[in-house]
Amino acid sequence: MKRNCIGVSHKSYLLSALLLFIIVGSIVSHAYGEEERKVKWGVSIFGGTGDAIYSRTDLKVYGFLPRITLPLSKDWKKWDLEFEGNFFYYDIHKMHTFYFLGLSNNVVFKPIQGKWGSLFLLVGGGLGYDSAGKKLFPGGSGTPLIGDQHFAGIGYGGAGMLFDIDRGMALRVEYRFCHISEPFDTRDRGLNTHNVLFGISF
Repeated sequence: MKRNCIGVSHKSYLLSALLLFIIVGSIVSHAYGEEERKVKWGVSIFGGTGDAIYSRTDLKVYGFLPRITLPLSKDWKKWDLEFEGNFFYYDIHKMHTFYFLGLSNNVVFKPIQGKWGSLFLLVGGGLGYDSAGKKLFPGGSGTPLIGDQHFAGIGYGGAGMLFDIDRGMALRVEYRFCHISEPFDTRDRGLNTHNVLFGISF
């Protein structure tokens, strides 16, 4: 029987993610706004399926990522630094549903840019809270997917496109390979997913 591992409502996680996003935004230096490239805000929604490495696990993941994008350096026109609030909902077949709530940062490289937008490569990672709180074993396997703590790390890499639709506004489409596991417990193999993201930047 599938159940949420702790009795916390979806609205509570949503509110917590938004609060984290606001906190990060409030501590970012506003000096970036005086540079040629402005601070940008955005949000993406995503979905993923399967286990990208261990394909036997029937896994689906959904979520959203509120985002702040800053120019990494005034002289580095092709590089950005991003801060994201992470809200992930994992649905593992015949096991548990659980949530991941955290913060991450990305380094974005834009090798191809034009009037239409840009192509980019991205790597990032962060830390957060997962609601599982117990080891999850797939199909009788002796190696857990995730450990028994509420502390988890996340790492990913991907590529995507930004399509300019108006002055200062762009549509964002990207692919990410994502890994989540406990950073201080090497006994869990982690969750590995392919994700497709759709978002907007302004």
